[in-house]
Amino acid sequence: MKKFATGDMQGTILFIDIKNFLGISGILSPKETCQFIMRVIEPLSDSIQDHGGYVCQIQGDAIMAVFGLEESDNDHAHNAINCALDMQKILATLNPVRINNICIPVAARIGICSGDLYACYIHIAGKKEFTVLGKTVNLASRYQKINKYYGTKILIDELVFAYIKNEIVTRKLDKVEIEGCAERVQVYEVLFSRLTCDTEEALKRAHYEKGLTYYLQGNWDDAIECFSRVAEDKASYLMIKRCKYRKALKQFSLTDDENHK
Repeated sequence: MKKFATGDMQGTILFIDIKNFLGISGILSPKETCQFIMRVIEPLSDSIQDHGGYVCQIQGDAIMAVFGLEESDNDHAHNAINCALDMQKILATLNPVRINNICIPVAARIGICSGDLYACYIHIAGKKEFTVLGKTVNLASRYQKINKYYGTKILIDELVFAYIKNEIVTRKLDKVEIEGCAERVQVYEVLFSRLTCDTEEALKRAHYEKGLTYYLQGNWDDAIECFSRVAEDKASYLMIKRCKYRKALKQFSLTDDENHK
């Protein structure tokens, strides 16, 4: 195993988790599940290494990776984002994964966070394992899980966004509550590299972000109109529901005020 420096460091954590793995393992035998995992995890792990990352943990269908272990690596956030985009391409190429006579659709959710880390070696059951610890690790894990709620694939926060905003097209998604954080955290969905021209996705992003601006202003009708222009998008659907709820709540409050005059 390669020797890494220990102690405080700045880096980027990437968590990736296979979507609906419980359902997949339910239709496969244990041996077939192992074959499926190896078919998917191996190329994803290779991508991490190709982008200068290190695989800290593999837990069944999930991988935790760290970028920035080399002192000269000041592009750890960019490398993690490019790795995440590459992973989505790999999964698209693999999809569907064929195990014996069963074709299994495969997709994954990714969370990425940059910040303070502590690198160390941990001795467990006589084995020496390298890992990194800190709030940054926990946040990346949370962002990965939040994808499920919004129907997104790759989520980052404002710090990662600040690193990569000139090279990567993102969508300002929402402010979310994270356990242990005093304030809501702004999250962004990673879409594609600015070198890639995707006019349709760029238009959807523009409609959504305009709707988000109206939403934050309390302009519910205009927000709903903008979100409605983003077709087949779970996040937009959720925001429309939220707008309608807040609009109804405001109308109820106004009616209640009139009744008490």
